[in-house]
Amino acid sequence: MTHEEIQELLEGYVDETLDRATRREVDIHLATCEECRSILDGVAPVELGSPAGPWDQKAMGRAVRRSMFRVAADALLLLFAAWIAAWLLSLLILQPFVLNRGGRAVAATVATVDLAILSNPGVAMSEYAYRSEWLSRTTEVDLSLPLGSMVTELGSIQSRIGPFGFGSVDGGRLSPVLHDESGGAGGEERLRAVGDGTVATIQVWFEDAIEVDTAQAMVGTPADVSVIWAGFEVAGVEGSAMAPAGVLGYTTCSSHSITVSGAAGSSGGGSGNYFGSPASVPGALDETRRALGNLLDYPELIVGIGASVDDGTETLERLETPMVKELVVTGPTGELLNFIDMVDPDAVSVIEIDFMNWSEPPCAR
Repeated sequence: MTHEEIQELLEGYVDETLDRATRREVDIHLATCEECRSILDGVAPVELGSPAGPWDQKAMGRAVRRSMFRVAADALLLLFAAWIAAWLLSLLILQPFVLNRGGRAVAATVATVDLAILSNPGVAMSEYAYRSEWLSRTTEVDLSLPLGSMVTELGSIQSRIGPFGFGSVDGGRLSPVLHDESGGAGGEERLRAVGDGTVATIQVWFEDAIEVDTAQAMVGTPADVSVIWAGFEVAGVEGSAMAPAGVLGYTTCSSHSITVSGAAGSSGGGSGNYFGSPASVPGALDETRRALGNLLDYPELIVGIGASVDDGTETLERLETPMVKELVVTGPTGELLNFIDMVDPDAVSVIEIDFMNWSEPPCAR
């Protein structure tokens, strides 16, 4: 078999597709032919000046292709190894010891739920989700407004905590007012105008704040309504950075709970149910205190919403002698008018009306 014929067989030799006899002939030739061995290794000998033999373009092309394939395979393996190393670094070191150090990522998820409920009268959480990323955790909370036994979806807010800070994903406030309130004292007249056969959610305001026990007694009034949110006086008329409207509160309509784990499933910060079951005005007070305590335990969370530790501390101190300033109530319009007559608030505003909800009982009854 000639030298040229052997070269034509080198690709089959590498792929192990030659029969035994032919492979043996190639082995014998390779034992004495340096040129063929160099081609087999992917490196053809190059000499300046006149070539030692005829140029074999096919053999060289095959050698180049084999070399390129080896380089590409090595690069893919390196990229895969780098990805695995980065994932392990994030899971075992960056997430538990940087992002979630001291449980801060878990606290940020809890605070995202709390901040929306605290400053938005009547708002409750319907769903939540969080995801741990390379060096951040993003939490999304879907919010709703109880309306009779139904709910109105209000939208969602998102927060992100990184190694050094916390705030809204879009840079805005984490506790926007997600529904329009008519405001003023015209709410009662509006309810009388729509008449019976509808369901509404209203906000009642007391110029002179009332005791917690007095507010709780209103929950059990003969009127077939439900108090779904209680707001507590925490600042003067001018408000504060922590509570611009001077009131913070929590849902009382239904209990809710979420289970939050450490970042990326790590044990850093622990896991557990971080919410109680208010279902009463005193319960809403306890949840308001808990939410503020969570913020004070992680000052960067307060800074992330544009307030300060002093704001949070003063707000929590006001809750040592709590007074109820606002209540949000839902039920049939006729029953709501009876409720207003009994409790005699200084102002009433209508948050939402459902003209098609003719016979549904109020929330949580």
